[in-house]
Amino acid sequence: MQADLEKPMQHDLRLYRIVALNYVSLYVKDFSDAIAFYTQVFGPPESVAESGKVVGWRMGSTWLTVFPSSAGTAHDSNPRNTEFAIQVAAAEDIDRLYGALIGAGAKECMAPEDTTMYEPMRFACVDDPFGVRIDIYCPSAAS
Repeated sequence: MQADLEKPMQHDLRLYRIVALNYVSLYVKDFSDAIAFYTQVFGPPESVAESGKVVGWRMGSTWLTVFPSSAGTAHDSNPRNTEFAIQVAAAEDIDRLYGALIGAGAKECMAPEDTTMYEPMRFACVDDPFGVRIDIYCPSAAS
């Protein structure tokens, strides 16, 4: 089934109502290295399962959760073509979080800049050491 992108479905015609997209889960081969990386950037995790194999950080109203790759569908690999976005409270937070990610070992993808992507915003992105793209943004109206 191919969607007609020229004529997107009207929200009032759906049989359901989506209120949010939540819970980013990463299945990482280098599990302990991933925990160390995200702890360096975001501080200690707020949730660690008794098994130690489910580790999470609260991100606003949702969670970033890291699992060992053996718990996912590709048992011996890092995530592929995975991306998540972090919205920060103020435009200057983009530069600080970007610096923290680079300092922890992420690779530059796009340095912080003012741009328009759906709406005016300050935006940056990095690729973490495990192949995950992390976007950082702040809509101009929120800064």
